[in-house]
Amino acid sequence: MPYAPFSIKFMSVLQQAIDTIKLLPTGGPGVCTILITNACNANCDFCNYAREKTFVTEHKWIDADKLCEAIDILYDRSVRYLTFVGGEPTLHPRLKDIIAYATKKGMRSTVVTNGSKLTPTLLKELKNSGLKNLSISIDSPSAEKHEKNRGLPKVWERIKAANEECKRLSIKTAASVTINKLIGDFRELLAAVKELGFESVTFAYPKTSSGATTSLSFSETSLLIDYTPDELIAALETVKSLKGEFGILNPGESLTELVRFLKQEKQMYPCYGGYKYFYLDYNFDVYRCDRWPTKMSSIFDFRDQPFIRDNCTQCMSQCYRDSSVLLHTSVSVGDAIGHLREGKILSAVQDIAKPSNFSSLKTLIEDWGTLKKLAKIEK
Repeated sequence: MPYAPFSIKFMSVLQQAIDTIKLLPTGGPGVCTILITNACNANCDFCNYAREKTFVTEHKWIDADKLCEAIDILYDRSVRYLTFVGGEPTLHPRLKDIIAYATKKGMRSTVVTNGSKLTPTLLKELKNSGLKNLSISIDSPSAEKHEKNRGLPKVWERIKAANEECKRLSIKTAASVTINKLIGDFRELLAAVKELGFESVTFAYPKTSSGATTSLSFSETSLLIDYTPDELIAALETVKSLKGEFGILNPGESLTELVRFLKQEKQMYPCYGGYKYFYLDYNFDVYRCDRWPTKMSSIFDFRDQPFIRDNCTQCMSQCYRDSSVLLHTSVSVGDAIGHLREGKILSAVQDIAKPSNFSSLKTLIEDWGTLKKLAKIEK
């Protein structure tokens, strides 16, 4: 049956396309970041999950069976992309089971990891569960500095070996780099991640204040992320200038938007946290994002929970702000469809004609090559 693999792949792509079209009236598919554990085996200076800090007083693990119920609810509320984080998510004993359940629902999963546990056995299990993407943390172009900050001896070579295995298994990987002072020269960093086997990189913007009570991915005391606004602006502009030299996933318009934020200028793109992007913690509480101190609801009450759209631009949390730029045009299309259904033709035209839509489309077109490689599914 020589055409069977092609037919399976074609039907999968067709089903995804149909599903996406069905979701357009609500602004397209949504995303949820899921905190599955607060346990971590690393000791990063700029993160309060660090094993030697005192912020984690009791290790928590999300209940995998209840999470499957939660995934059903997220699916019904248009979420199609899940990002599993910690702590260190590969420490969760049932990670592969959780991903397998999401895959059967037609959802795509990403795991954000420090790479220390990515053995060939685990990678094969994750591949068999349906995992398509891994995001692996890198802190510096120097293996020595990276391993010292992480407190994980020999993790550099483990990451390199994991990348080789991921290519064999057709798991797409991206380097995840928090902007910090161990980077030094950004070009040297890009050369280092390429040498490690990465074809793309996403830069996380440093978090120096707390948000949701269960999120500890910040540090108020780390000198590694102690930037003045001008220093951080310079770093963001450097990243943007290098987009043509390597597969940098941060949208150019998003980098520009965050410069506006730091300069306290008017911003063009509201964050869709609470509408198209959500944060779910191991207590099964849903937040609009991991920086917001109050929850939207329990996930088990989330089916009837109103979405939030208040044009928030209060922080620079990378996953929410970057995604909001890319989702901006699809949300506008959804708004236009809603207005057309109400007979409000002028409002629909105004939804589509916003200048920010054209800027969002422009950055999507510019980044399409990198995004397409990361999203490509191989059988």
